[in-house]
Amino acid sequence: MMAEQIRTGACLCKKITFRVEGEELNFAICHCTNCRRNCGATYTANAWFPDKVLFFSSLEVSTLTRLKQFEWTTGEDLLKQYDDRDTETSEVVHRWFCTDCGSPMMTKSPRMPGITIVPSGVFDGQHNWKPSYEQWRQSKVCFVEPIRAVKDKSRYDQHPDLNEFEDIWGKSGARPAQEFIDR
Repeated sequence: MMAEQIRTGACLCKKITFRVEGEELNFAICHCTNCRRNCGATYTANAWFPDKVLFFSSLEVSTLTRLKQFEWTTGEDLLKQYDDRDTETSEVVHRWFCTDCGSPMMTKSPRMPGITIVPSGVFDGQHNWKPSYEQWRQSKVCFVEPIRAVKDKSRYDQHPDLNEFEDIWGKSGARPAQEFIDR
């Protein structure tokens, strides 16, 4: 029996740290304007993890994630939630960041209930993830070429149809929110 993969990560000031046990469900590139602004780069590269083993605790009106698979090891009190309301899909996206250094730490989207999105740049060390798709290419920075690891059929001008990711949903036990299917 193979041991579970354990990854660690931190914000820039290292006051917030986390660990993830197990494999990611997906690794994807996003070119949307808000993700670019959130991370301060030409696109984001994000790993998805399932919520099926999550435990939630309330913080005002927000939900902070405490996972068995993904857990904050230090600095959880430094996390702040920003409700991103000016998105290209017109849906509120919840983003958490470090209040000391500003590092983006986690995102939750109503399109993908049951999924926690973690920017790859906050993980320690190297990983061998290859992106499965690119989304919001209509918003990409002009000098960014198509990501070579992504197959042509997996490049989307906007958000992809979530039904195309049945293998991801099957692994997570989660389901895409019905109101976003076939929009």
